[in-house]
Amino acid sequence: MTDMGTRPAGDTVDILAALLAPLQDRRIVDIGCGRGHLLHALAERGARMAGVDPDEAALEAARALVPKAQLHKAGALHLPWGDASMHVAIFLNSLHHVPVLEMLPALEEAARVVGKGGTVIVVEPLSEGTFFDALRLIEDETEVRQAAQDAIVRAMRRGVVSEQRRIEFDRIEAFPDLAAFVARAVAADPARLEQAVAARDKLQARFETLSERDGRGYLLHQPIRLHHLKVPVGPRPVVNPALFG
Repeated sequence: MTDMGTRPAGDTVDILAALLAPLQDRRIVDIGCGRGHLLHALAERGARMAGVDPDEAALEAARALVPKAQLHKAGALHLPWGDASMHVAIFLNSLHHVPVLEMLPALEEAARVVGKGGTVIVVEPLSEGTFFDALRLIEDETEVRQAAQDAIVRAMRRGVVSEQRRIEFDRIEAFPDLAAFVARAVAADPARLEQAVAARDKLQARFETLSERDGRGYLLHQPIRLHHLKVPVGPRPVVNPALFG
């Protein structure tokens, strides 16, 4: 387990808002928007939000929360907007949920909709921390999280994007009890519920052992890596794909 003192605690929305300021009238697409938390937070700060998600129930919740957002049921490979129609594309904890073979094409599609000089931000959880260690009893995401990082590297090597900045921080989440943690985990993937029920006793023990406690409840730490990427303005360099796989 990583020493939690190695990364500063941070709030994802605050970090994104600072990176993208000024937000007023910026066109931003949230790829894998879920129930609309990020849509709402950035719209409140003046951004013109759009989003896609394959889950219709999540989209309905997002529509109710952010009625002015342009929301569509779609995956990351087929964004229903034209070339260079957005200023920013964001993957918030969503790239590792894209099938592995589609991760690089998803980054290319994001680059298409923001166009040359546009911004792509990928926020991904690392395979470290107490939140991750608790989640592993429900689903071990080690391989898909690494695949997401590998896809970003491949996108940079192929000239799809270039990295402007990389930020690592510690997301701290508080839960009143195990049920709240399970609800949080299942919200990202309803298929996790069956495994959570099957592993309930072990999960309870691990949750209580790993958590810190204060007035907010049980605290779990999740190290996060944020990639601030730009689509190059010049022509993409010619790269032999055989060199990089």
